[in-house]
Amino acid sequence: MTQEELVEYKRFVKQLGENNDGRIFLNSDPDHAVVVTEQIFRQSKEEVRVFAKNLCRTIGNTPEYISALSDFIEKGGKVRILLNGYEEGCAKGSNLYKRLAYYKSQGKDIIVKTTTAIPYRADDEEQKEIHFTIGDKKAYRIEIDTECRSAECSMNNVDIATKMADFFDELFDKPDTNEVNILNLFGYDE
Repeated sequence: MTQEELVEYKRFVKQLGENNDGRIFLNSDPDHAVVVTEQIFRQSKEEVRVFAKNLCRTIGNTPEYISALSDFIEKGGKVRILLNGYEEGCAKGSNLYKRLAYYKSQGKDIIVKTTTAIPYRADDEEQKEIHFTIGDKKAYRIEIDTECRSAECSMNNVDIATKMADFFDELFDKPDTNEVNILNLFGYDE
């Protein structure tokens, strides 16, 4: 993808968010994924939920993702992250986790947990794993192919976003999830 195409895609996604446009659109690579998740953080006001493998490689560790997440947290946003492939060594080398730990040390509302759950779409006979980001029970990005980063997205679909947020909350609150002590990863006192 050229830089010009990426700029146009950013403009398109931003416009969808600003106009509360509920159309469903697709994206298909890490660059597109960063654009959509960045916009979800930028337009959300209350809570962003993220279900991912580990967030310490490609998408979650890009400067754009970290900047958008930081801005959201600084506006008082609540962040919930659930990981099903957490790697402590990878997290320790991640700028994203460093930033999350810093904000957590400042008393910001951030919780990172691990799970063994492998979610998939109910209508998928192959039961392929999905990852997703939900902003304010309004915007979403559901990654339906975690290898190619293909996803279904909408910046304003309350019905689907609410169902995904409720599903996330159900997984997040299960007794077999474990909170990651991100403060200890970087030597912060609790």
